[in-house]
Amino acid sequence: MAKSIMHNKEDRTCYLCMLLRDDFATRRDLQEHHAMPGTANRKLSERYGLKVHLCMEHHTAGPQAVHNNIRLQRLLQANAQISFERKYSHDEWMKIFGRNFI
Repeated sequence: MAKSIMHNKEDRTCYLCMLLRDDFATRRDLQEHHAMPGTANRKLSERYGLKVHLCMEHHTAGPQAVHNNIRLQRLLQANAQISFERKYSHDEWMKIFGRNFI
């Protein structure tokens, strides 16, 4: 289980609240979200630390939840790719994930 390269869990902040609202308040209702969907990609997200912590509103509840909003899902995937490529490379990303999100 790799530590996230996208977001610090100990901050107790919601990644999307920070990104979209400039809201850095601590949250109690955080859930871990793997940026790359699907069974195989979830395992890869775990291996490479491509995960963030989200409040219920941004994870599963309502129209701004990544599981209900493709635009926000793609935003997280693009940010995951950027984080991955900072640590590894674009070629490595394409070899592993096979799709460019940025």
